[in-house]
Amino acid sequence: MIDKDKIFQLFVDGKEITDKKTQEDIREFMNGPFAKIGMFVKLIQNHQVFHRKLEKFLKKEQPNYNVESTKEASEFTVYNRGWTYIKNIDIDNKDHINAIINFDPNTLLKVLNSSIRFFENYEEYEKCAHLLKIQKIVKEI
Repeated sequence: MIDKDKIFQLFVDGKEITDKKTQEDIREFMNGPFAKIGMFVKLIQNHQVFHRKLEKFLKKEQPNYNVESTKEASEFTVYNRGWTYIKNIDIDNKDHINAIINFDPNTLLKVLNSSIRFFENYEEYEKCAHLLKIQKIVKEI
C-alpha cells in the first residue's frame, strides 16, 4: 500500500511521467481506498461550495430559470457520482479501515451525513446502509 503522505513525490513538476514504476504507483494509489474516499469527499464538498456561490450569484443577477430544479439535478448527479467511489470501500478490509481512520473525521462525517440524507430522500436504503457502516467507524475514532 502506498503511503498517502508520500503521494505527491510521485508527480514531477508537470512533466510527463514515463517511468513505469511511477505510473504503476499512481494507478495503485488512485485505485486504492484513500483516493476513493478523497474523491467522494471532494465531489460533495465542491458541490456544496458551488451551490453557495451560485445562490449568491443568482440573487444578484436574477435570471429567468428555476434555481431549485437546477440544484436538484446537480445534486442527483454529484451524489450518485460520489457513490461510484465510496461504494468500493470495504469495511472488512484492513487497508480500507485505515484509509477511513486517516481521513479528517469531521469532514468525512459532514459529507457522509449529507449523502445519507440525500439517498434517504430517494429511498435508496442500500446506499444509506453502506454509508452508515462507514459513519459508525468514523464516529468511533
